[in-house]
Amino acid sequence: MGTTRFSGPLMYSGHGSDSSALGSWFSNLPLQCNPDYVIKMDDFTGVDIDDTDDWTKQVLNSGTLTQLADHVGGWAKSTGDGSTDNSGGSIQGNEIFMVEASKKIFFEATVAVADADDMDMFVGLAENGTFATGVPFTANNQIGFLLVEGAADIYANCDSGGTETKTDTGIDFADGAESGSSITNTRRLGFVATGTGNVQFYVDRKLVTTTTGNIPTSALTPWFCAMSGTTTADAAWCDYIMVAAQRVTDGMTQFNDQP
Repeated sequence: MGTTRFSGPLMYSGHGSDSSALGSWFSNLPLQCNPDYVIKMDDFTGVDIDDTDDWTKQVLNSGTLTQLADHVGGWAKSTGDGSTDNSGGSIQGNEIFMVEASKKIFFEATVAVADADDMDMFVGLAENGTFATGVPFTANNQIGFLLVEGAADIYANCDSGGTETKTDTGIDFADGAESGSSITNTRRLGFVATGTGNVQFYVDRKLVTTTTGNIPTSALTPWFCAMSGTTTADAAWCDYIMVAAQRVTDGMTQFNDQP
């Protein structure tokens, strides 16, 4: 019996040309019906965020974390309370993922922030924790994207046990807003962790940096959170969060293209 599997065009119908506007971020991304992968995706299109089963929802200094109604695509929204510095909201998933040798993890989320140079925001995978001014923004063990109060820079970050490799992607956020039923100035942030030694970070599905150091191998969960950097009611929005992790397979090596 052979030890390789070729997926064909249906299994990987999202394959994009490396030279296309979409780039190659999801060229090896499986469809959700593939049992070789554990997949969590939330489009935030329901009545409210399920903070009993799917997510743990937390707020800081009277901030809020809500789900918007009547917005195209579905959105989660973190908002400061309008009178307290460092106020906002967070969600963390009630499912864990782990970087493992010879396996891939795909992550992607689309987010926006109201005040790009005066907020803190994190989206990605991080260890379980209680939302605070330092968590998960400076959490031990994380792979994801950071916005740090004082600048609009988007950072790609890997942290293992408190030692981090934080890289400026060279791309900034612009101030977002609710405009009719849409959110403006969004950024699509994704990464692919390959084994335990390589994480490729993408902004708007274009590769911006590759990290090979301080990649955590502990249990991580999806997070989205934001804090106002002032006493204004600054908001951050998340359109969706998607994680796909390769589970234990039958010993075959998976290839995304036909030979």
